[in-house]
Amino acid sequence: MVIMGSVKTNFWIGALAALTLIYGAAYTLWMYKRVIFGAVANPEVAQLKDVNKRELLILVILATAVLGFGLYPEPFIAVVHQAANDLIVQAAQSKL
Repeated sequence: MVIMGSVKTNFWIGALAALTLIYGAAYTLWMYKRVIFGAVANPEVAQLKDVNKRELLILVILATAVLGFGLYPEPFIAVVHQAANDLIVQAAQSKL
């Protein structure tokens, strides 16, 4: 949406932003391919062990929390909404 808005304002800035986005995605995919599927160049890294049960448990808990907030964000939004409303009320009051 930001790129579409910038195209409405200035076509060339929007085109540059879109091109930057495309190059960024291409570089990310190229880097991912090298890191995940490439050979291990450092022998110290090659000696590292995979995750253990404790690390896996923490990863599963964090992934579940992220997925939960992504699928049902209402509790988090309700807290933020209330805090934002309080801030707006305080900012709207006259300081005189």
